[in-house]
Amino acid sequence: MKASAAVLLLCSMLSCGAGFAAAVSEPRPVQLAPLSDTRASVAFVGGGQGSKVLSLAEIEALGLYRVRTATFWPGDDGVYEGPLLSDVLQAAGLADAKAIRVLALDGFSQVLPRADWTRWPLLLATRRDGVAMSARNKGPFRIIYPRDMSTSLQDPTYRLRWVWLIRSIEAVNE
Repeated sequence: MKASAAVLLLCSMLSCGAGFAAAVSEPRPVQLAPLSDTRASVAFVGGGQGSKVLSLAEIEALGLYRVRTATFWPGDDGVYEGPLLSDVLQAAGLADAKAIRVLALDGFSQVLPRADWTRWPLLLATRRDGVAMSARNKGPFRIIYPRDMSTSLQDPTYRLRWVWLIRSIEAVNE
């Protein structure tokens, strides 16, 4: 009896461990059909090239990734898709910026240090659960940190850096 209880306990621990490992997610490449409404765009400023505007279609053409992650807000955890922020910044000519300022449609802005997008695979999310994000759902563009990859990303320091309703991104080289 004791041996079977020990085996049951061991199996439970192993299955919980496997479940925990599966829950810790990092972005993975994904193939999705192009979105039909591609009017959305993001303006990029700086990087020695003046300004550049990339459409939703151009941004998604850089390659899509998918991540399942927790966020800091109730009911907001989920699956997000979009290109890696580092790839978008490369295409926009901002890859060498020391930091970027991400500006939202509502006037909110945050500075993201270069270390964030070089250390972590951040997404410029364009979709949630495969569906385009509307302004009502914090879209059409949103910064997503893979919060479940590391306990350090759960630090409140990162909370304000999850900018949504993004209208522009500019280089900050101070």
